[in-house]
Amino acid sequence: MCGVCVRASGNVPNSGYTIGANYAFVTNTDNLRSDFLAKNGHMGYTLQWAYNTRPGGKNDVFNEILNFPVFGIGVNYDAYSMMGFTNNSRVGNFVDLYGFMEASMYKNRWFSAGFLLNLGLSATNVVYDPLNNPGMINIGAPLTVFMAFGPQFKFRPAECLELALNTYWIHHSNGNAWMPNFGLNDLSVGVSARYNPGGAYTEQVKTLSIPHEFERKFSVDVYATTGFHSCKTEFKAYNQMVKNPRLKKNDFVSHPRAGIGVDVTYRYSLMCASGLVADGVYNWGIDELEKCDRIIYGDKEVAESKGYSPFNMSLGLFHEFYYRNMSVFCAVCGYVFRKVGIYEDKTRFFQRAGMRFYMPRLSNMFLGCCIRATKFNNADYFEFQMGIKI
Repeated sequence: MCGVCVRASGNVPNSGYTIGANYAFVTNTDNLRSDFLAKNGHMGYTLQWAYNTRPGGKNDVFNEILNFPVFGIGVNYDAYSMMGFTNNSRVGNFVDLYGFMEASMYKNRWFSAGFLLNLGLSATNVVYDPLNNPGMINIGAPLTVFMAFGPQFKFRPAECLELALNTYWIHHSNGNAWMPNFGLNDLSVGVSARYNPGGAYTEQVKTLSIPHEFERKFSVDVYATTGFHSCKTEFKAYNQMVKNPRLKKNDFVSHPRAGIGVDVTYRYSLMCASGLVADGVYNWGIDELEKCDRIIYGDKEVAESKGYSPFNMSLGLFHEFYYRNMSVFCAVCGYVFRKVGIYEDKTRFFQRAGMRFYMPRLSNMFLGCCIRATKFNNADYFEFQMGIKI
């Protein structure tokens, strides 16, 4: 990716608001077998509104630890230009609406190094169609999730001017709410420039200037979860039976899931807590899974499989990163009990990544959402949480 980003603002040194635009060129996209993509990549255009945090606010303890991060919202147009690929199929363009954060782990007058995180929703104008677009197995519905994460390095030739090198991984996926859902993963590398007349630079913080009280302690989060899963086995079984392309489809029923979970963590710093997670989930639609396995593999393979159960249980490692009453979390988990037949039972491990919003005035109840995935990029389903911190 090569790009140029220009952001300008009014002379408002206390607020640090900026607006800007970005041009991007993405050179590596997986799952799309296209010579054009391999040689030329595709384009991205971005409009952003940003807020540069500065000393003097009520969140200074958190902001100082992160060396005064930048928060904002952005709109991105990811243009694949309707280019053709395998079997004359095509991939559409994406419009992404997202929130973002840029944080520096190291900062001085001239340089800073940190990371950027984008998270939001996306819409595309081209999806899988069994007759007109059969090769587009990456995206099965117009609405997807948009995520981007990666390192960022900045150079400041002047206090109000920043030049940046950004490298980040971009993901579009519908979280297995619809089929098919192989998703799109892009690798983007580029440069940007930011101009802020108010002077966005703030010195590296080595010792917190604002004292704060913090108690290291164990805590327990207990929560209920729910979500929906569109089964790859149903998609494969039906379209394997139907030979006429006009009769193939992707609009299968999404089966509900419900569960309970417990996180036991030790909060060893103001912003970080780590620990263990255990959960159990009930999956509706297990009977359909068995029927589809019989179509794909036959009765003998089903009889010799691990069997079918609507319940599963898992244990894993959990980490949570706080910013005031909000947090982002991730977990790497393994199933201790799971029976889902043949095709779906590909791995014993899965990953979770999401966000939570805690409400201290409501006895530390929280609302959250996350995505469950396998192999770190293959979505299983979106999960919504409601619970309480004890």
